[in-house]
Amino acid sequence: MRRRLLITLMAVLTALLPGCGGQEAGPETAQLTLAAPRDLVAGPEDPYYVHQTLRVWEPLVTVDDRLRPVPALAASWSAADEGRRWTFTLREGVRFSDGTPLTAESVVANVERFLRIAPRQSAFFSLDAGVEAAYGKVEDVRAEAGAVVFTLEEPVADLPARLAGFFSMVQSPKAFTASGGFAGRPVGTGPYTLAEWVKGQRAVLTANPHYHGAAPAYEKVVVRVIPDANARVAALRAGEVDGLIDKGALLPAQAPAIAADDAFRVLRSPSVLTHYLTFNASRRPFSDPRLREAADLAIDRQAIADTLLAGTAAPGAAFLSPVFGDLAAPGVTAAYDPGGARALVAEAGAPSAPVTILISSAETGQFPYADIAEVLRAALEQAGIPAKMTVAEATKAVMESGDYDVFLSAYSVPNGDADYLFRRFLHSDAPWNVERRLGYRSAEFDRLVDRAATETDTAARRDLYHRIQGLLAADRPMIPLAYQDNPIVTTAAVGGVRQSVAYVVDLGALAPST
Repeated sequence: MRRRLLITLMAVLTALLPGCGGQEAGPETAQLTLAAPRDLVAGPEDPYYVHQTLRVWEPLVTVDDRLRPVPALAASWSAADEGRRWTFTLREGVRFSDGTPLTAESVVANVERFLRIAPRQSAFFSLDAGVEAAYGKVEDVRAEAGAVVFTLEEPVADLPARLAGFFSMVQSPKAFTASGGFAGRPVGTGPYTLAEWVKGQRAVLTANPHYHGAAPAYEKVVVRVIPDANARVAALRAGEVDGLIDKGALLPAQAPAIAADDAFRVLRSPSVLTHYLTFNASRRPFSDPRLREAADLAIDRQAIADTLLAGTAAPGAAFLSPVFGDLAAPGVTAAYDPGGARALVAEAGAPSAPVTILISSAETGQFPYADIAEVLRAALEQAGIPAKMTVAEATKAVMESGDYDVFLSAYSVPNGDADYLFRRFLHSDAPWNVERRLGYRSAEFDRLVDRAATETDTAARRDLYHRIQGLLAADRPMIPLAYQDNPIVTTAAVGGVRQSVAYVVDLGALAPST
């Protein structure tokens, strides 16, 4: 790190010497190098091409630290006809990185593209649930007097919350091919543009000269891909990178030692990430609700949060994490009762073969899943359920084959609307539920979710979500293990660090410390 700062200082001094012929340099010409556990660029076949973190594109709507929708490219919005008509007024003076203006027509083209290409997989937030999860049943979307107007067949209670983030990405229509892929690199309105991408290695960003806000302090940002958690920290300590960002940037056990070093700044903020255990209830043994309950009671969530997650997480209970505010069900609790677990196994009968606890090899570089899975295995065995851990690279294929019993993974929402989680994962016709063998079928759950999606009264909608979470706590198709904070770190030389509850770091706000 000191070596890089010295080199940068020498370059600045050289440029200022008479007769050197270079333009005056300053902090805005500096380079920042960061690292992430995964590639934040997915390429031209992905619906978004790049993750929102890279600040290449911006959405119509974003969320605040309580998951409430707030303006981004949309300056304001209004609803009419009981939520069947929504009008979004755009921010003025915005241009794409190619210099062309943002218009209502260009936003409509983006929405029409999503409607055309869905369902489509993404490395970030998939459109595999279809666009109803984002827009409801769209009758028409059009430009009207410089605004974007959605007309829906059925009311949508909170369309701005649904659209927040990925579902309202806006890029220049010129960036897309007729098939919905990308003709070249992404063309957005954010403070940075994608200048270079080496898959699985790095993304290079340069400042967008047409950005409508304050120019970013760093002319160039390099985001390296370092999947191994120890290698990321080693690169940070060696001065090879100036910070670690994205979900799982620091393993929970790494955070205290890094935070104690004055050379670094660790930011821990609540996030919408929740660690869930998903059951394969399409086959024995977890098609028996008594054994799902036994597994639930066998888990000491507090010990996992305090020890394995090193205090960076809180024990899970309600399906929605506390960052959802009053939508999270306050009356749902999760008991630790090993004796009750053993009694249920004795009643239902112990499985004859070990159950498999499936984890992703990619996520072991973000969270201590191998250790957590081992603790879960021991807890299940103490309850009378023999278990083993399976680590796979392609967990989707394993789940679709049905060759698993419990899946441990972290999930979040791409927007500010809980409907996404319920409808994408657990609705009876949800692709995740059907294709990945969850086997959850509840007419009551479906009815409540569908009612909540169209309920425009805030209090009534909150009560419906509380009832939904009470039902899930009883049925246990997926159980929340822990609500995860997301620690990230930069060197003390970097300031302006802030992170959203959706673990998006604002690269445009980063600047040299003063």
